[in-house]
Amino acid sequence: MTSDYDSLAQDFLTGLRPEERTKLYNDLLALETVHKLNQHSTYYTFKNLKRAVHRRSERRKRTFRYMNSLNNELIIHQIHEQHFFKNNYCIHVYFNSQECSYLLIDQLLSMLKTPTSTPVRTFKEITV
Repeated sequence: MTSDYDSLAQDFLTGLRPEERTKLYNDLLALETVHKLNQHSTYYTFKNLKRAVHRRSERRKRTFRYMNSLNNELIIHQIHEQHFFKNNYCIHVYFNSQECSYLLIDQLLSMLKTPTSTPVRTFKEITV
């Protein structure tokens, strides 16, 4: 499964301009921080009783949308869900309208964090 995400991430990043790569990197870093804080946390509130009457409600907090030059589309939704009085946080990732797991974001981040290869200089020995 991760090898599929490796190729998807690589294909997506090759079609992005450097400015878009930088924006994607910054957005994914922010998303990673929020996700690490909230992924295993739930809380109960009685504040929003109107919403609690409904069985399930969800509100989008933020949406990230990226399109590269190859017309591949990446959409990430940060969602706050409420089931009766229980609240939790989740992320939905879509690549070309197909749902993916959070592993795609991890893969994109790891590829963006690795430095681009710099040309290695070779030196010739000079004899005097």
